[in-house]
Amino acid sequence: MYMKCSSIEDGSRVFKNMMERDCVSWNAIIVGFAQNGYGEEALEIFRKMLACGEKPDHVTMIGVLCACSHAGLVEEGRLYFSSMTKNHSLIPKKDHYYCMVDLLARVGCLNEARNLIETMPMNPDAVVWGSLLAACKVHGEIEMGKHAAEKLLEIEPQNSRPYVLLSNMYAEVGRWGDVMRVRKVIRQQGVIKQPGCSWIEVQKKVNVFLAKDKRHPHKNQIYSVLKMLTKQMKLVGYISNANDFEVYDEQSKSELRSWIMDGSTVE
Repeated sequence: MYMKCSSIEDGSRVFKNMMERDCVSWNAIIVGFAQNGYGEEALEIFRKMLACGEKPDHVTMIGVLCACSHAGLVEEGRLYFSSMTKNHSLIPKKDHYYCMVDLLARVGCLNEARNLIETMPMNPDAVVWGSLLAACKVHGEIEMGKHAAEKLLEIEPQNSRPYVLLSNMYAEVGRWGDVMRVRKVIRQQGVIKQPGCSWIEVQKKVNVFLAKDKRHPHKNQIYSVLKMLTKQMKLVGYISNANDFEVYDEQSKSELRSWIMDGSTVE
């Protein structure tokens, strides 16, 4: 409970004061540390678990691989993944492969991540292809990103995310013809981009926020605070990373106009 609420100190104290520990309690502390970004601490707990003679299960290994991913520990992740079958008689499941793909993709080992996806004993779904696509966006691997987007669209043809990421990737390197081709496909396929959404509960009332939404009763105060925060971030060197389709809609109009004025066409 404490770990799920990100109360790391309280969760750790309860775990340390336990008279007896079973696999469930070990898993709770390992997964809790991993999910809250304490990768090194999670792995240290795992080593203590093994030293105590407790055998890990599939949940344990998800926590361990998640910890490696958050901490960027690629070699350790590879070793722990292979140890599942070699040392612990555990056959990796879908979630373990997803953790490994996420780990490899985060640090830029995209070819290895793609090979792992394509050799999985189960059919990869939209989650794993989406993870690779997002990593391609971060690392600027357009061609592999295009491949991941195509695979993702085979599974979810009405998912707007692959189109958005591809369009943004092309725009970042000035490939405006490809940007327009992607947007043309979006229109032809009738794909609707769902606006970004977040929510928070305040005094037992859920407040929902949509991108460019002006309907909240306190919108003026909210946008005022956001404007102030953005100004402060820019003062310390923040530069916006246009990860959103709408950002390029505003920022790239002149570039797209110039591309069209040059006589280029979209077939």
